[in-house]
Amino acid sequence: MMAAQEISNNIPSRSSGDGDLDIDATMWRIESTPKGLIDEPLDFLFAEHHRQRQAALILTFVADGQFDEAGVQELIEFLQNDFALHVQDEELGFFPILKSCCPPEDNIDSIVARLVEEHKKDELIGEDILKILKTSVLTRAITQEESRELRAFAEHIRQHLAFENAVLLPIARARMDEAALAHLSADMKGRRSSA
Repeated sequence: MMAAQEISNNIPSRSSGDGDLDIDATMWRIESTPKGLIDEPLDFLFAEHHRQRQAALILTFVADGQFDEAGVQELIEFLQNDFALHVQDEELGFFPILKSCCPPEDNIDSIVARLVEEHKKDELIGEDILKILKTSVLTRAITQEESRELRAFAEHIRQHLAFENAVLLPIARARMDEAALAHLSADMKGRRSSA
């Protein structure tokens, strides 16, 4: 009973007033990743994936016509900065290091190629998503087409993360040794110190 109650506390409930969803203010926020977690780079990447799932949830709120100015502004900043930095972490550090640790039978080249292609699509779509979000903050309105675009992008993020969490991270945990993990951690730290 307690678990069901905890889950229901995280789901927006219908208000009894005007029919809009009551969304707890904390649901509009994207948690920060603990700084020290970068010393455990695979856990850090997993935590960043959680933050991206939070971003996808906020995209869905906006697609539903819900608006929290501070929350949408935070989402915009997250997509422009943290999301982009995460893609760099993966493409410039994680993927090459992981590829060097994997035997051919892991088929890591095709897995990574798929993810890089999805990142390229994200970058192209991302500009449109940012325009929609910036406009929605000013107008507190969204068209049906914009709603569809936000919803599709949120679903794409969820599917991409599900694949990385279910396929890529388990391979990395099995194949990357302490030296590879230390290399990845140092690479990600270096990227943040130069930002």
